[in-house]
Amino acid sequence: MAYDYNMKLINRNDSDRPAGKYKQKLALLKQMIREYVHENAALVDELEEVQMNIIIRKEERKFLLRKLCEYEPQIALEVQNAAKDSPLPRPSGSDTKKLKRNIWIL
Repeated sequence: MAYDYNMKLINRNDSDRPAGKYKQKLALLKQMIREYVHENAALVDELEEVQMNIIIRKEERKFLLRKLCEYEPQIALEVQNAAKDSPLPRPSGSDTKKLKRNIWIL
């Protein structure tokens, strides 16, 4: 319902504006939204899978490094020296403490 300036009800005819044009635009927008939602869900699933693979590979790398250090103790010293010598990006704030702790966990 539409009202004029004096709050009187105005009867609008549907012929005032072409409804078909807006219905087509609305249908197109709804279809695009559906496609974006599905694409976003697929990307989220793929991202989750990749993140899990990264975590698995990190754990495998740590395990293999520990096993290597058990059999060859000199490797442990080389790894620690390499960790000290390598220039690491300096994160700000509390991330620095986490980074320092994680270097020695390897």
